[in-house]
Amino acid sequence: MLNKKRSTRIRIWLWAMGILTVLGIIAQIIFTHKVKRALAKESSTGIQLHYDKISTNVLAGRISLQNVTASDSGNTFGLVAKNITASGLGYIALLKNNGVTLSELRLEEPFFTYRKKEHKTDSMSKKNGKGPSPKVDIQKLIINKGRLKQFHTDSDSLQLHIEGIDLQLEDILMDGTTSRQKIPFTYGEYTLNTQQLYCDLGPFEFLRLQQLQLNANEGQVHHLELKSKYGKQELSKKLVVEHDHYDLTIDTLRLEQLNFGPKDSTLQLRLAQLQLERPIFHVYRDKLIPDDTTHKKLYNQALRDLDLDLQVDSIGVTDGTITYEERLEIDVDPESVKFTDLDATITNLHSQGSGSVNVETHSQLMGNGRLELDWSFDPQNTSNDFLATGSLSDFDSAEINPFLKTNLTAEVSGSVNQLYFTMSGNELKSSGDMKMNYDQFEFKVLRKDRSGVNKVLTAVVNIFARKNSDTDADGYRHGTFEVERNTDKSFFNYLWINVKAGLVDTVTGNGKKKRNQ
Repeated sequence: MLNKKRSTRIRIWLWAMGILTVLGIIAQIIFTHKVKRALAKESSTGIQLHYDKISTNVLAGRISLQNVTASDSGNTFGLVAKNITASGLGYIALLKNNGVTLSELRLEEPFFTYRKKEHKTDSMSKKNGKGPSPKVDIQKLIINKGRLKQFHTDSDSLQLHIEGIDLQLEDILMDGTTSRQKIPFTYGEYTLNTQQLYCDLGPFEFLRLQQLQLNANEGQVHHLELKSKYGKQELSKKLVVEHDHYDLTIDTLRLEQLNFGPKDSTLQLRLAQLQLERPIFHVYRDKLIPDDTTHKKLYNQALRDLDLDLQVDSIGVTDGTITYEERLEIDVDPESVKFTDLDATITNLHSQGSGSVNVETHSQLMGNGRLELDWSFDPQNTSNDFLATGSLSDFDSAEINPFLKTNLTAEVSGSVNQLYFTMSGNELKSSGDMKMNYDQFEFKVLRKDRSGVNKVLTAVVNIFARKNSDTDADGYRHGTFEVERNTDKSFFNYLWINVKAGLVDTVTGNGKKKRNQ
């Protein structure tokens, strides 16, 4: 009797398993058929999709395509991938809400290409206005060994090229609200690693880096380069107006707490700290090219006008080098003015925030004198007010003679024991004061061909110049200055003409401290 009951239960169990198996097979066949139809239907809307093999699992909600190629009818987007797998498809959301939910979307060795076409506002706005956008919810997106090439509008010239993309992006959400943002989706935690990146910055410069490692908490960029596409002489032949030749390399950039995403109608970038290690920046200017007479924004306005809500709490620079040289004559090779051992700190850098941006730098001028500069400004101040203070100590002035000889047909001798200056100004004018302690400071005006000293002009100049700073009890001479800005020149030109005016008044004036100093 017991054996008969057990046999009956086994038969029922086998029949149930058989029915479930048949239903599973039927469901699998229907699911595969539905997926193929959906992919074919998608192709008819403008996406040309091809794949060698498809495999599905209805129970796991998994769809896998092998050797995939996809492109749109306008040839703006292309994709080639070894394998694309979607897992954890949510059937309830798909049936009830006309949306898609996935636990994971994985792309193996994808190669993306993109050509941006001209944006047609009217047609795009009409298209976007038709019906609600379907909701897409992806818990995890994984890209392994990806590549990306983006080309300039309607051309084959390369704009962006990235190799070795490994990306994991979590909690991706696209819906009717996010579709109206500049980045049409929201996301959560992420990790991104790349091996090589090249970005075309326009007709004259490019950006390149060897490796990028990034997540929401920290990031590193290794061997970043920003360089001119052409050599100095070749660049000059291509220019209509003056444009600097750049050569910047940064050994390592370190980032902390990066947050980038949409905010209202713009984009937001938040960064707790950015550290630049061993930057080397060479700048060359060919003054034989006609001047660029466009208005140059001071940094207040440049930040204020950014189409980006920027906030960087702290930027640090360690062990940097900056060189600058100008070509003033065809037959005279320019010499550089050099700032080495550069350390700098910039705090509260922002475009829409509050408070002052503060800059503090320390460097060696010509590898000899200790130069310090403190500078502050408020980006929200529409008068573009700023305040700068600086000092130079223990400087043998002969070190700068190669630069002065080629740029000013002049030389100096003597030592600057200590120099202090303070200046404040706005968009159009500035003023300040200086005090200087120096020994045997003397100017030499050179002949036009720089073959020797112009004794007459040198004698005239030194009639007004005092060789030693012997005015006050501490050995300082004092000076004041007022300067009007040339608005087609940069802030650093503005800074230089203030310092130059202060030097002239300090060395050639009566050297006495004014009451308001």
